[in-house]
Amino acid sequence: MLFNKLLAIAAALTLFMLLTLDEGFAHTHFSAQDATIRSIAFDQHGRMWVATFGRGLWLIDESGIRKFYDETTQLPYPMINNLLFDGQYLWVATAGGGCIKLNTLTDKFEPVGQHAGFEKLHALTRTTTGQIIIGSVGSGTAYLKDNFWQPVKDSQSINLAWVNSVVEWQNRLWLGTSTGLYSASNDLSDWRPQYEKLNRGVNHLAISGDRLLIATTRHGLYSLKASEEPKKAIDFNGMIHFILPGDGFALIIGDKAMWKLTNDETQKLPDSPDLAKCAILDARNRFFIGTTDGKIYLSESGTDFRLKYFFSDNGLEEQK
Repeated sequence: MLFNKLLAIAAALTLFMLLTLDEGFAHTHFSAQDATIRSIAFDQHGRMWVATFGRGLWLIDESGIRKFYDETTQLPYPMINNLLFDGQYLWVATAGGGCIKLNTLTDKFEPVGQHAGFEKLHALTRTTTGQIIIGSVGSGTAYLKDNFWQPVKDSQSINLAWVNSVVEWQNRLWLGTSTGLYSASNDLSDWRPQYEKLNRGVNHLAISGDRLLIATTRHGLYSLKASEEPKKAIDFNGMIHFILPGDGFALIIGDKAMWKLTNDETQKLPDSPDLAKCAILDARNRFFIGTTDGKIYLSESGTDFRLKYFFSDNGLEEQK
């Protein structure tokens, strides 16, 4: 009888431990995912701003690391997709709170009038004339006018609704969407499909030297030069998340690997960080790579990577 009771107690304890471990693993997995590093930017003071998709905005400077959140305005929304510097202003494109503006001289958010349908954003760019343009998830594009976001059209085509990237190249604006590549001249409401045979969802656009690099959602990388047709870059497969242009090269981040593209030569980077998502160069030309599991790697050369920052239950920390 006693032996049976002891067996029952042991079984109950084992079950409890297994459930606890499962919960622990589930919690860790969730924590890693909501700490995805979506964008990194440096301001005029050399401070690093880190945008996460779930844990908000973080600031790294000489005084340390801290979460940047305004309790009074309750900004920014914690799911952030993109950061862009325009002089002293940091534009923060969120996935639920629109696109907001931070004055980095005062470290205060300044009012910007939002527009219904443009709460969830992916794309964010500044043109050579100083115009700020955003691309939404479901409502197309909008531009800033008199400190309010204005849609380029009252009603936008479904093909132009999901916008992942916007860049200015060859005196035109180029739009990468879930259905392909489009461009427009001065009239932002007149987006025209380009190179229909490309027929690929576009994840990211970047200018590297004399060409436009087109990162697709499933079919690798394409390169476009003026007056030519897009060409598929060899050795690039699967989804391409991000393109970081450098001096004479481009760093390509995909779901299968990372590459360094110089002219038409491709170098696959060995031992590159797993789950890489975004990248930036600082003033010293050092690479910072953000990942989907909440890590930031540092590389002096673009080939050797070491863990610099990571998310724990306590927030963003420096690897000592």
